[in-house]
Amino acid sequence: MNTVERPRIRVLYVVPDLGVGGAERHVTTLLPNLDRARFDPSVICIGEEGQLFGDLIAGGVPAFALHRSKRQALGALRDLVRAMRAQRPDVVITRGYNAEALGRIAAWLARVPASIVWVHNYGDDEPRGRFRYLADRVLDRRTAAYFGVAQAQIRYMTDDLGYPADKITVIYNGVDTAEFDTGSARDAVADLGLWEGDPVVGIVAALRPEKDHATFVRAARQVADAVPAARFLIVGDGVMRSEIENLVAELDLGARVVLTGSRSDIPALLRAMDVVVLSSRGVECFPLAVLEAMAAGRPAVCTAVGGVPEMVADGETGYLVPPRDPYQLAQRLIDLLTDEPARARMGAAARARVETHFSLKASIAAAEQAVEEVVYR
Repeated sequence: MNTVERPRIRVLYVVPDLGVGGAERHVTTLLPNLDRARFDPSVICIGEEGQLFGDLIAGGVPAFALHRSKRQALGALRDLVRAMRAQRPDVVITRGYNAEALGRIAAWLARVPASIVWVHNYGDDEPRGRFRYLADRVLDRRTAAYFGVAQAQIRYMTDDLGYPADKITVIYNGVDTAEFDTGSARDAVADLGLWEGDPVVGIVAALRPEKDHATFVRAARQVADAVPAARFLIVGDGVMRSEIENLVAELDLGARVVLTGSRSDIPALLRAMDVVVLSSRGVECFPLAVLEAMAAGRPAVCTAVGGVPEMVADGETGYLVPPRDPYQLAQRLIDLLTDEPARARMGAAARARVETHFSLKASIAAAEQAVEEVVYR
């Protein structure tokens, strides 16, 4: 029987920008890897390009930025409508506060057949206003689906955001394990004053309030007292840097804690770490940084928030601890730093868990299938 070959699905992804962050990295990882025989992807940034914008261009994905601020919403909407009428996408995917509203309104006005909202957060730092709730209710009629990245989001999406449960699909993030070596090497930190034999605990996260680096630093003080050789790497940058530096100094950790700033060589940095931490206090979803640590064969000690318990198998691939509890975090770090066989066992289990549950190949395949189901519904 002859089959009719379907045309490529034109996918337009609308985002606020492509700065450094897990949700932004998801876009720059997913779109270049879509099957080009089936999909024709492109991206519009409403604001500036952002640091990760070049990754899309390098991956052969057409992208441009409108350079519109929040106060220029009407101008951004006009630009989006014009772009959509020119590109004629089959589906518009939106992610991020202003993109979710403006992108869907523009898709409606441009008569794009389908719209999808891809939710990467587990809560809101600030309550959504009444206007936003009303806009979501109206736009729901024009929204074909809502994608999430963790099962833990479903209650937030239905109860807090009011999205219909029958429109929600969860697609786990994934990482390419081929990019991560499970060996150990200190090359990437050779200039940071870390000795070869020092046990190293690292955290890879933007320096923002919700990441709660303060709890990590307070735990580091306790770990340093129990394991004097321990050193601590804080990888990332952001608005909390000065406060974190002040806390490091206050706790007399200056010689033990290194703030590296933003780095692009994460796989190399992970090879220099023995244990990886996530200390987020609440608004966390399915962080790629944890998946990458697991792919590198590192046990992770993480706060049990959002979708993290779906990633980390407590006692098998690492440990889960309560948020805002530096004592519990420190105790688990001490357990791992003083038990090399346990670190090796948990690290190997972490790598295996990523390979079987959270591979990039599986994540992309699930996304492709979900988008096709929306378009061909």
